[in-house]
Amino acid sequence: MIIITIVLTILSAFLVNTLYTCLFEQKKVEVLTSANIIASTLSESFTEEYITTKIPQLPLEKNSRTIIVDTKSTVIYDSYEETSLRGKIFINSAITEALKKNGKDSGNYYNENGKWFIDAAVPVIKNASSIGAVFIIVSGDSTEQVINNIRNSFLALGFLLLLFVSAFSTALARILTRPLEKLTGFINNMPTDSLSKVEVTTKDEVGQLALAFNALIDRLAELEDKRRAFVSDASHELKTPLSIIKLLSDSLIQTENPDPEFIREFLQDMNNEVERLTRIIERLLNLTKMDSKQLRMQLIPTDIKEVLGEIYKKLSPLAERKNINFTLLTNTEDVFLPMERDSLTEAIYNIADNSIKYTEDGGTVTIELSRDLGNVFVAISDTGIGIPKEEAQKIFDRFYRVDKARARDTGGTGLGLAIALDAVKLHGGFIEVSSEEGEGSKFTIVLPYDEMKDDK
Repeated sequence: MIIITIVLTILSAFLVNTLYTCLFEQKKVEVLTSANIIASTLSESFTEEYITTKIPQLPLEKNSRTIIVDTKSTVIYDSYEETSLRGKIFINSAITEALKKNGKDSGNYYNENGKWFIDAAVPVIKNASSIGAVFIIVSGDSTEQVINNIRNSFLALGFLLLLFVSAFSTALARILTRPLEKLTGFINNMPTDSLSKVEVTTKDEVGQLALAFNALIDRLAELEDKRRAFVSDASHELKTPLSIIKLLSDSLIQTENPDPEFIREFLQDMNNEVERLTRIIERLLNLTKMDSKQLRMQLIPTDIKEVLGEIYKKLSPLAERKNINFTLLTNTEDVFLPMERDSLTEAIYNIADNSIKYTEDGGTVTIELSRDLGNVFVAISDTGIGIPKEEAQKIFDRFYRVDKARARDTGGTGLGLAIALDAVKLHGGFIEVSSEEGEGSKFTIVLPYDEMKDDK
């Protein structure tokens, strides 16, 4: 509304000024034409008697005053009888110019005391010399009245336009804001203990906003389900060793004069459960660190062969105890990757550790390093128990275990693969899994690799 008002005001001022110029210029031409007609008529006879008789017969401008002067600026004729200047000297710059030897026509319009006037001075020529001058002055009231009428029409039209724009914009604003108000009211009134979707009734931008809101609700609901499942699983995992410790301690308390060997056995079982609790808590802390490292992780170029060598050295004793053929293959030159060493080392270690734990005695576990122009591959394959196809998509979920009974025997927490996947994702990579139940599994860690950057 303000912009339209400003534009209309500027436009009106421009048009009114243009009208003043055009109409008064036109009026000046008309007055000059009348003065030239009179001067041409008086050139036949420039006597007072002829002038007095002839001028009233000519078509003169309305609301005009016609003054005829001789070469000495003495008024010979004045059409305005009430304050006639006849016989007096009339000095005027336009008349003075017209009375010169080469006198010229002149016209002008001006505002004086709030009134507009148009005047014209034309020499009366006879035998190529000026014998007098005709001066006409006309009131500009009629012209100004026309301009005022047009200006009033502009104002009325502008007012009507503003009313129309006001009504239209108000209606349009209500149409546009009603769905937004409805959406806002729905969000504000949404129960704090539940997530609800808004009804989508339109396909415009507001409808797209509602769809985006519903998609956000779906993601929040999914995250809430995962949070509840995580809390439930974590509580269960922490509760189980605590229950065993409680049961063992109660048994010791209720047993009178227990045998020292009996006490040692119970304490050993309790110590195993405490160690299991410690592992679970450490893994949970590692997952929390993974979530925060995404914002502050610093990648340092590190030789991946060196990292794999350290992992192989740490896991070799475990493989030897199970008589597993544990092999590291790095048939490639040094490969430096930007990585956070601790997190990526733990990711590879967790997968290799699982392969050894879930491979029967006498089996085979192999870690193999390879690369192409764009990626580095760390493949960990085993001849273990394998993973059922229906379980393959769930093994990276937190606290998920394919064989829960066996996992407890091997000390598993169900967090190792989840930690590994998070660490690999932080490095811009992903993990591929191929497995056949009873035939073994192969985990391939794929990490992006820029050979040109590495060469530099």
